[in-house]
Amino acid sequence: MVEFLTLPNGLRCALKNRSDLNSVTVSVWVKAGTADEPENQRGVAHFLEHMLFNAEEGTGEIDRQVELLGGELNAATSYDYTYYYITLPAEHACKAIQLAYRLVMCPSFPETAFEKEKGVVLQEIARSKDDPHEVFMEAFMFYLYGEHPYGFPILGFKETVERIRKSDVLDFYTSLYTPENTAVSVVGRMDTGDVLKALESTFGSAGRALKERSVPLKAVGEPPKEMEFTVRHGAVVLPCVVVGWKLPGCGREDVYLEILDALFSSGRSSLLYRFLKERGIVHSAFSNYQALRLGSNFYIFCVTEKVDTCLKELKALVERVADTSKEEFELARDKLYRAEVFARESGSVEADAVGYAVAVMDDLEYFTGYLDRLKSADYGEFLRALSFMEEEPVTGLLINTPLC
Repeated sequence: MVEFLTLPNGLRCALKNRSDLNSVTVSVWVKAGTADEPENQRGVAHFLEHMLFNAEEGTGEIDRQVELLGGELNAATSYDYTYYYITLPAEHACKAIQLAYRLVMCPSFPETAFEKEKGVVLQEIARSKDDPHEVFMEAFMFYLYGEHPYGFPILGFKETVERIRKSDVLDFYTSLYTPENTAVSVVGRMDTGDVLKALESTFGSAGRALKERSVPLKAVGEPPKEMEFTVRHGAVVLPCVVVGWKLPGCGREDVYLEILDALFSSGRSSLLYRFLKERGIVHSAFSNYQALRLGSNFYIFCVTEKVDTCLKELKALVERVADTSKEEFELARDKLYRAEVFARESGSVEADAVGYAVAVMDDLEYFTGYLDRLKSADYGEFLRALSFMEEEPVTGLLINTPLC
C-alpha cells in the first residue's frame, strides 16, 4: 500500500513500507528536464544535475556520508524530469531523507564547482560523439521530433554548454526546483511516523514558489518531413537499422504499447528473435517504447550486415503484427506481468516508479493500478493500439565512413 500526502508547501510525498527489505530508498523527482530548457541553453538541466552533486562547497560531503553508511547515491536527467536517489540501510531512513533534502533543495553553487562541472560536461559531450550508437539515436530523435526539445540531445551541444553562465543555472533551478514541482518517494523498511516527521522538517520547510514558466512547454508538432536518414561514423563495426514512430503523450494506456514491446523483444519466443535473430538476419535486435509526456515513440533497433534483407523482413514483421493471435498477445502480456512483479521486489525500482507517477504523470494510480491494468488488458484494445504501425516509420541507417 502506498501512502500519499501533500505537504503544506505543495510538495508531494509517497511512502511504501516494505518490511521484507533491509534498506530504504529516497527518490526525489523534479518535473524539470530538457523540455523546459531555453533554446540557447540546451544542456542546462543536465548541467544542473552535475552541479547539485558538487554544490555543498565542492566537498562531496553528502557523497562521503552515503558511502560511509554503505549506501548508494545517483541521479539522472531526462526530457521530462530529473531525479536523485539515495539508498541506505533501513535504520538510516531519516538520515537518507535529510541528505536528499540537502542535496536537492539546499545547494550553494560555488564558483569552483561551476567551472569544474562545465569542463566535465563538455568532456561528456565529446565522448558521446565517439559512440556511433549514441550519435545515431540522437539523429533518430531529431528526425522524429524536429525542432521540438525532444529532438535535441539531453547533454546539450558544445556551443550551448560553453555559453551557459552560472546565473542561467541558478535561474533554471529557482524557477523549476520548487515544492510544487517536486515529489519525494520513500520505499523500504521504515518507521512511517518518523519518516513523516523527517519529511515535514526537511522538504516541508522548502518555501520557494513556482514561478511563471519562462519557457512554455512546446507541443510536439507535425509528422517528420523526412522519413529516411543515414549516419556515417568511423567507429561503426556493424551497420545498424532503426525504424520508429512518433506517438501521443504517455498515459495509463501505455500498458498496450509495453505489451507490444514485450511481443517484439521479450525472450526467445519474441518476434524479433524468431523471425530475425534465429534466421541469421540480424546479430541483435530489440524494440523500445519511450514514454514521454508531450509525445512518446516506439522503435525497433537492429544490428545487421544484411541491411536490405533486414529492412524487408522488418516491414513484413510490422505488417504481421496486425494479425497477432490472442495466444501471442496473452503470452506477451503474461511475460510482462511476471517481469514487473519481479522488478518490484527491488525497493529502488519501486521508489523510482512511484516518484515518476507522482511527479511526472501527476497520477499515483499510474503506478498503483499498473498491474491490474496489465492483468486485465484486452486483446481487442491491443489490436486497436497497433494502428500507428500502419503509418510509414522514420527509418535510419548507421554505417561506417568509407575510406578515401
